[in-house]
Amino acid sequence: MLGPGRGTPDMTDRVAIVGLWHETNTYSTRVTTMADFTAMEFAVGESLISANIGTGSVIGGFCTAAGYDLVPIASAAAWPSGPTDAHSITTLLNTIESGLRAAGRLDGALVNLHGAMVAEGFPDVEASLLGIVRRTIGDGPVVAVLDLHANTSLESATAADVLISYDTYPHVDMFERGCEAAVTIGEMLGGRRLRTAIGRRPLLLCPLSMGSDDEPMRSLVARGRERADAAGISRISITGGFPYSDVTRAGVTVTAVYDEGLAGAARRVVALTLDDIEAHRSAFRVDCDPPDAAVRRALQSRNLPVVLVDVGDNIGGGTAGDGTALLRELIAQCADQTVVTIADRDVAVHAHQLGVGANIDVDVGGKTDTLHGASVRISGRIIRLSDGCYRTKGSWMTGREFSMGRTAVIEVGGVLVVVTETPTPPFHGEQLSSVGIDAAACRIITAKGAIAWKAAFGDVAGEVIHVDSPGVCPIDPWVLPRHHTPQSLEPSTP
Repeated sequence: MLGPGRGTPDMTDRVAIVGLWHETNTYSTRVTTMADFTAMEFAVGESLISANIGTGSVIGGFCTAAGYDLVPIASAAAWPSGPTDAHSITTLLNTIESGLRAAGRLDGALVNLHGAMVAEGFPDVEASLLGIVRRTIGDGPVVAVLDLHANTSLESATAADVLISYDTYPHVDMFERGCEAAVTIGEMLGGRRLRTAIGRRPLLLCPLSMGSDDEPMRSLVARGRERADAAGISRISITGGFPYSDVTRAGVTVTAVYDEGLAGAARRVVALTLDDIEAHRSAFRVDCDPPDAAVRRALQSRNLPVVLVDVGDNIGGGTAGDGTALLRELIAQCADQTVVTIADRDVAVHAHQLGVGANIDVDVGGKTDTLHGASVRISGRIIRLSDGCYRTKGSWMTGREFSMGRTAVIEVGGVLVVVTETPTPPFHGEQLSSVGIDAAACRIITAKGAIAWKAAFGDVAGEVIHVDSPGVCPIDPWVLPRHHTPQSLEPSTP
């Protein structure tokens, strides 16, 4: 294959694979360290391919590439939490940069990002990483995939040629977006010239309002695609943003990928789509029940199982997962056939020391900070223990292995309390099935999330009740203190 301007007809193009994925809640007290990346993913060289090939991850999609050689550099990912410390982010960026430089000739790069990562000394990690990639590979094409909750900056759109975001929330199209990126960079290596226009409105939206199958997002995206198609624009993305990040780039972003010569048309499509979003901002309003009323509703419902969505303690949004508001109410209101998950390392370890069948009397949860409720005293029996490891067959990163750490199921009256060593978002049905709990047979399921839990339990939910619970992922993001005011970005073409 002859890449444009890259030697002889026998010289195959070489494309780097790089990944750095973290959704940062700047209000979380849980500092993200190298240990968090090692626990989820820290892969260098060929191990990056072996960890992802055949799975439903973005990099799994990259691995479907044809017509050029893939050069795996490094990929790191950690569950959402607080900002990454200075040592860890420096280590990660240096690992990627040294790997790129040691790889020899590189003709392009495929990059897997989140888009809302913040670290000590690096308020826009994605822009910093893409800058490293650009400086290393020169003028070759750079195609990056972002989460639907990305807080995308002009600097990122300038450093990369193409930005593609997930189209779905829950995020069930990661693999497809990786495949799209792999095809796109192949076209660019063959001579196609693509760039990305970008614009932003400083709207801080609750994640509950961003479901891709729900209004207003469903129709906003549909109308945006109609505008893009009519203007000959290759792709349009609407990213709802991550509102629990105190950065100026927070907000709703629209990006449009366009061919050379269509910059003006791309800016117009972005502008019209931003105006459409602004005109429908009232449709993003979300109302939820407080914990006590939510539990009463759940106990009265005949549409079982009821999913109580613990929005304020949204682990997928960076919380500690040890919020106690719903646990307290479920015990107080004598709920039965109920399952609650809560992260508490000390209790999980203690339960493993006691063993199955033992009685346990401990304070659980509410230990990370003062924002998610005080600890709750529970007295019950340990009915099951697990190492917390599972491989998901569901739609979120299908085929990947995950771990909740040491896990215990404690029966407290009619409530099953699943205590995990580490906070793990409720993205997979295996979080319950791996510890012997059939979600469909439950009366009430709690999900510490917003919408992404639907990938795990959406198919069995009889009724869904969103709960305005305390925590660093509030229903109204504007109640959080801000030192950096979100800024508009008028439609721009780097």
